[in-house]
Amino acid sequence: MSDDNWPSPMPRPGDDDDPGAEASVFAVFAPPEADEPPETATLPEADEPSETATLGAEPSGGVLGVRRGSPTASGVGTAILSAGGADHLERPRRRIGPLSWIGAVLLGVWLVAMPLTSSVTELRQNTQIIVMVLAVLGVNVATGYGGMISLGHGVFVAVGAFAAAYAVDDLALPWALSILAGTAFAGVIGALVGLPALRIKGIHLALVTLGLAIVFQPLAKRVPAFSGGVSGRAVGAELVPPSWFGTSRWTEGLYHYLICLVVVGLAMWLTHNIINSRPGRAMRAVRDNDTASAVYGVNLVASRVSTFAVSASLAGLAGALGIVLVPFASQESYPFQESLVLYATAVLGGLGSLWGSVLGVAIREVFSRIGELLGDVSGLGPLGEFLRLLDEEQFVFGVLLVALTFVFPRGLIGMFKRRQDDQAPRADRHGARA
Repeated sequence: MSDDNWPSPMPRPGDDDDPGAEASVFAVFAPPEADEPPETATLPEADEPSETATLGAEPSGGVLGVRRGSPTASGVGTAILSAGGADHLERPRRRIGPLSWIGAVLLGVWLVAMPLTSSVTELRQNTQIIVMVLAVLGVNVATGYGGMISLGHGVFVAVGAFAAAYAVDDLALPWALSILAGTAFAGVIGALVGLPALRIKGIHLALVTLGLAIVFQPLAKRVPAFSGGVSGRAVGAELVPPSWFGTSRWTEGLYHYLICLVVVGLAMWLTHNIINSRPGRAMRAVRDNDTASAVYGVNLVASRVSTFAVSASLAGLAGALGIVLVPFASQESYPFQESLVLYATAVLGGLGSLWGSVLGVAIREVFSRIGELLGDVSGLGPLGEFLRLLDEEQFVFGVLLVALTFVFPRGLIGMFKRRQDDQAPRADRHGARA
């Protein structure tokens, strides 16, 4: 097969968590050939421009090897394949820029200092912000990694909350099992919702998920045994910390904060492993080109359904943890506008990146707080009237979304990605000269 006929994945905006993902997405599905030594990539000569080894094939043989090509034409990263296909992949070392280090340090300082300087109410509100990352991450998995636009993930948050409340209250299950039950039930509903993605995609799938978000509220009112009906469901059980932890309201809030922080961290770690596993590479391959993925042997049905199930499970986990923080669930808390906000937050942070979900939630809350401060300014005449609009969270978020879409069309995480792309060629040229 000649180089011109060899299929290569289309470049995608994102996948910042795995710089070598694009070159190896389709590599994992290449059929192996036996009794032939594999081709490997060689280092560039000192007087040659640095190039990235990408997938290719020798015209004289059937063994899948590598060919030399431009990173902009065929993806990012280096894949060295053995005769077994993608069992041996070598990816370039990730370069962590100074902005990433600064962001990580600031996040760590905030996570440590916030509970020590917050009241009981502020601690609960900030914990809810951390839990929101899971809901946005669910949207990111479906859209950023799976390529399926979902405008109804607020439904999965509500389903996870109602299921956890039902399990802990009516079934008298422990809190840990109730949270898992809410997560699993939301995942099952997500898998069922993902079935239409087998037939439709793009804007039509977005309309289907948006329709689901619109009909959820009136539907939930007709199932009072599960949702509590019009008045909602109050949870009688509370997650009480052990006696040695303390008995005050603040220590109880701190206990909930630590539990939610650990669960969110574990969920992000598991999501990272799923995305970089073989099913995760299949997910991204289907996103890039479903026809080519089917040719390589990817099960499109299993990939799309599992993608929606994972994304819905993350949203359901966010809803279940929300019941831990506020033991009350009502369909009025999950209007269809909430689903649109989750999607917009994921786009704002950057699709195709786990940390983009964190950045989207963070920048939304930061600008909302700034709007509250500016909204209190008075005595400025017409300017003061405009600044009072900044006290409205929806107005601030809408203006922020419009402005940053023009400045950072790939989301805020694209700012870090652009700096890494600018630094990579210089580093490659330096290595070639060495």
